[in-house]
Amino acid sequence: MANRFIELVFFHSLCYIHRMIHTSFQACSGVLVIAGVALLFSSCGSSPPRQNPNMIADINPIEIGTITLQFDKLLSSSIETKEAKVFFDPRINAVYLTFKYQTLNYLQYWDKPNREAFIAAFERYKSDYNAAALIAKDSKSRAIYGELQGMTVWSTLPSSFSERVSAYPKIHIGYSFKKTSSGQLAPYFSTLQLEAKAEADSSGSDNAPTKTSLRIRMYYTRAQAETLAAYFDDNFLMGLVRDFAKSRDVISADDDYFNRAEAPAPQIQADDIPAPDDPPDDPPDEPATEAEAARRNNAATM
Repeated sequence: MANRFIELVFFHSLCYIHRMIHTSFQACSGVLVIAGVALLFSSCGSSPPRQNPNMIADINPIEIGTITLQFDKLLSSSIETKEAKVFFDPRINAVYLTFKYQTLNYLQYWDKPNREAFIAAFERYKSDYNAAALIAKDSKSRAIYGELQGMTVWSTLPSSFSERVSAYPKIHIGYSFKKTSSGQLAPYFSTLQLEAKAEADSSGSDNAPTKTSLRIRMYYTRAQAETLAAYFDDNFLMGLVRDFAKSRDVISADDDYFNRAEAPAPQIQADDIPAPDDPPDDPPDEPATEAEAARRNNAATM
């Protein structure tokens, strides 16, 4: 199951990067089909990729927006603010964040159960925050809201196809007190992606980057976490896909997914069907040419 998911992740990642070279997501000139261990390129009109059971619609990844968040500074106890782009891939029903951490480019995936867990944890955090029930000891708070099984992909370069590596690290959800720019301690909602060994055969190169994902702590202010939680909301994502699909006449993977929101085809009523014995209506007269009019006049005078 993991290998199948990896194949799909590589499929959409490579397709996305290929399309970024062009003018838009819609300017795709090819898709990658993964069969066994061979990678074969074919045109967009060829057979569709193997379908993931979680597929919402056969749509390329949709860029949702950009968020700001904080990471640990290298060789420092302080944090720094960076940006991450957020995408939704309907083919695997996963949101992913893209960001650079130290020297590597990361994609951090959130499937539906993990998105729901993030939202629930954030609600608990807000409740504890308002009740002044947060504790300052990091060892007790870093995973206070639970542990998840995550998914990540990384490479040295965003377009380095052969160097992409994937792993399934544990993710802790909790909070941590860090100093703000004013020097005051403040609690940040946080996720901690632990180290994890790369999946076997997840890279096509013997010279792939580090075979272990880095330990990555991500800190969110309440406003930043609120934004990401809104992006993780299932109703928001389903509406995003529905609007995207309607504008491009995309067929959803599930016939009932859109609840038949589009108007059905007009139905023929019984009164509109001509009786078998009714002759068809005569076609309308066409304007006569001058020669035809002259011929008719001569015939009438004879």
